[in-house]
Amino acid sequence: MMFLMRNFFSPPAQILLLLLAIVPAHSYANEPLESYKQLKKLQHLNVESSRDFINQLAIKVKSDEYHLLQAPIYAYIAKLKANDGNWLEGKHYLEQAISTLSDIENDDLLIDALEDISWIFFIRGNYSEAIFYVQKMAEHAYETANQRGQIVALNRLALSYIELELYELALDPLELALELARETKNYDSEFLAILYLINARIALPNVNPQDTLALMLIAERIPSKFNIDDGYLPRLKGVVYQQLGNFEAAEQWLNFAKEKAELNHDVRLLQMVTQSQSEFYLATNEPWYALDSAIMSLNFNNQLQHSNGIAEIDYLLSKIYQRLGDDKNSLKYLRSYANFQQTASNKNSVSLITTMDKRIENIKRQQKLVELENSLLTSKILTQDSNNKQQFFIFTILALALICSFFIIIFIVHHRMLKARIVLSMKDELTGVFCRSYLKNYLPVVQSRFEREPNSELTLGALIIDCDDFKFINDTFGHAGGDKALKAIVDTIKGHIRESDLLLRWGGDEFVLICESISQVQMRDLAKRITQGISDMLIEYDNATLTVTVSAGYALHNKTDDFNFDGLIKAADEFLLATKKLGKNSCLGDKFGDFSIENFSDGLPKSSF
Repeated sequence: MMFLMRNFFSPPAQILLLLLAIVPAHSYANEPLESYKQLKKLQHLNVESSRDFINQLAIKVKSDEYHLLQAPIYAYIAKLKANDGNWLEGKHYLEQAISTLSDIENDDLLIDALEDISWIFFIRGNYSEAIFYVQKMAEHAYETANQRGQIVALNRLALSYIELELYELALDPLELALELARETKNYDSEFLAILYLINARIALPNVNPQDTLALMLIAERIPSKFNIDDGYLPRLKGVVYQQLGNFEAAEQWLNFAKEKAELNHDVRLLQMVTQSQSEFYLATNEPWYALDSAIMSLNFNNQLQHSNGIAEIDYLLSKIYQRLGDDKNSLKYLRSYANFQQTASNKNSVSLITTMDKRIENIKRQQKLVELENSLLTSKILTQDSNNKQQFFIFTILALALICSFFIIIFIVHHRMLKARIVLSMKDELTGVFCRSYLKNYLPVVQSRFEREPNSELTLGALIIDCDDFKFINDTFGHAGGDKALKAIVDTIKGHIRESDLLLRWGGDEFVLICESISQVQMRDLAKRITQGISDMLIEYDNATLTVTVSAGYALHNKTDDFNFDGLIKAADEFLLATKKLGKNSCLGDKFGDFSIENFSDGLPKSSF
């Protein structure tokens, strides 16, 4: 455990934390933007130790000098206060942030402010307000083509669905957010998208927990700041290990997540972890431990003033007390749960009445208490009285969600149509394969996948294919005959490659094939099959039969080396030149890290196939 802690709470973070704790506030940069950047660093450190800086900045921000940055600074301070469980102060800064939103002139700063405001409402269980600000964020991001804002809005929309237990609806915006985050190499947003996806998958039926665990391994390899300092993913690992029946690992990860939450003074996470621990102890038949954890979670919910969270814990407490045989307290918390439905629950009221009826019948059979008839009547009256308010609340939430969803759907359709047009413009008109220009979109994605590939024996391969004496074909049969030959070459290559392989027309009669997750032997065999397949072609054109041969050179990128696509292409090209020198209609290749240019001084590389 201490090893894990040392890795999660790195020395640089400790140094910065120390500085925040001991350096006076006036030593920070005086410029408003620099102060804001410094403030943003506090989220993933111990906020308690930097309280003086926050408080002095809160005073300074009232000046005219900070006029344009007031809203994002106020919003972020409110977020820190809310996460720390200090809602009374947080509410004041939240109101200040909302009142100064119109003063923001910078797109990114407005997105920042709306993001923080929506988060505050989320952690307090006020989903209607949260969705309202998510919608504003999405509209602004769409109008200004702000990709980061679009990603954040999609993630927040998905989070709202998760909080409302509409898990299936969360999947589409998360997939799009994940796609956009990977395209823009926004690692923080990519991590959050996967984190929310894990949240949804945990609650969905018929989802294999082992698959969810594999998704967590992907999340762990994302170079995001959330991976270093937060305990949200460890909490989810604990929940998934519980689903897998590995209770020892589940308990360890939940304890670790709690330690992280305590270090960061993250009341929101503490509330979630202690609730997960309570559910864990209830599942392992340790009700007294479950009771302790549930009471802690209830206290944290009270700090956040999260009424919906309080209702959930009340329901959990009712189950714990039932397990302990304390039916009076079980009914007490069940009635309290029903009471909270008046303002903050999205549970089905009819289901609630049924649940309470069954619970009370069981208690009556066990203890035959006369007073339970009155309790039943009281509970039903309470629940029925809350029906209209519950339905109005649910209708409001769903209406806002539908409005936001409608906008997001428009955005998704627009994005995909635009992407389709962009992709189409990058395709070669003659052969239908991608042009060289497609690499600017493809490389960031392939680099991310390559660096996360768990199998160290698999490599990234590049195969350069060049027609032999193609000028002769053009001179003899004309460009129409040459074009037909190029199409036939592409068709033959496609017949030997996987769907995941990328074929590019590099220029003229030269093609490049990029293969992910391929072994050295597989790459060699593929190159041989392609060169042989092309040489076997018989192309009928203008009452004549054309034959074509190609030379090829390939190289493979080791996972142990830093990603270097240019080096990979250069190495493959060197092998192509060596092949040409040796007589054409063949292929040579090796791992590009295993040779140097000097290897070709005698016309034959020292490492070849």
